[in-house]
Formats: sequence, C-alpha cells, structure tokens
Amino acid sequence: MNAYSDRLADRVAIVTGAGRGTGPALAQCLVAEGARVGRCDGGVSLTGRAG
Repeated sequence: MNAYSDRLADRVAIVTGAGRGTGPALAQCLVAEGARVGRCDGGVSLTGRAG
C-alpha cells in the first residue's frame, strides 16, 4: 500500500470500455486508490474476448 491507497475510499467509479485497451488498467488504478469500481464493456464477453 502507498500513501494514496485510500484517497478514493467511499467513492464509486464506473469504467466503460473496461474489457480491453486501457480500461482494465484504469479500473485497477481506481481500485488501488480505494474506490469501488463498476466495470462494463458491451462489446466483450465475460472471458474478455471481443464479441
């Protein structure tokens, strides 16, 4: 953990396009900062494959 690990505690973020590209990394960064993250990507299956 770092000094900022709870900077976004009690916050909620919704990341659209979180199935591929930079979306997953953004979602992971938000979680690392303490946010609750809802990830959605209408063009990707549950396994992460385009579809």
